[in-house]
Order: sequence, then structure tokens, then C-alpha cells
Amino acid sequence: MHKLHTTGGFILSDKDHLTQRIKDGLLLDTYGSLLTEKQREACEMVLLQDLSLAEAAEALCVSRQGVHDLITRAKEHMEESEKSLGLIEKEHGLEQMIKVLDDNRDRLPDDFYKTFKNMLAAQGEH
Repeated sequence: MHKLHTTGGFILSDKDHLTQRIKDGLLLDTYGSLLTEKQREACEMVLLQDLSLAEAAEALCVSRQGVHDLITRAKEHMEESEKSLGLIEKEHGLEQMIKVLDDNRDRLPDDFYKTFKNMLAAQGEH
């Protein structure tokens, strides 16, 4: 039996809700430093800590609509940043390359494997 959640006027299943929470968390981890302090706090409270808009509004001393607006603008900014920079997509690509490399380790010369793995790890640090 699937539980349903309402968000932004849409009804999401548990799976959709979890996928959206993961996406929101990745965006916030990657681009949260680009947000204003109030936007970041509102997102952390509602998107990560699962507080209601009313609870976040009380903590931030703004209205429920104010919290909704902060989160909406923050999500738009983070999604535009990902479209422009693609940092999450690049990280996912690096993870996939490392997985393929690891899956084929026994078929590769050891020095090649180590060199390539180090190169991929260095890319992930940037």
C-alpha cells in the first residue's frame, strides 16, 4: 500500500516523495552555499528536517507564505545552477566510471587500474 504526500499541489507516492527528497538534498548539498542564509535555513527545515511550513515560519519569524516563497526561489536557483554547471550530473558520471573500473579490475593491468582510479578520484575533488 502506497502512502501519498501532497507537495506544491501535486500528489506524490512514497517512491516519488523519496526521489524528490533525495534530489532536494543533493541540490542543497551542492548549491546551498549559493543561497541566502534565510533560504538555506528554510530549505533545511522543510526539505531535510521535514518540518511543516508553519513550524519553519515560527522558527524563522516569517509567515508560512514567506517560507513557501523562500523555498520556491531557492529551489529555482539551485535547479538553474545545476542546469548551468551540471555538478551533480558530473559527479554521477564519475561514480559510474569508477564502478565500471572496479567491476573490471581483474581484467586490467594493476598500474593502469591504480592510475585511472587516482585520476577519477582527483576529478571528484574539484
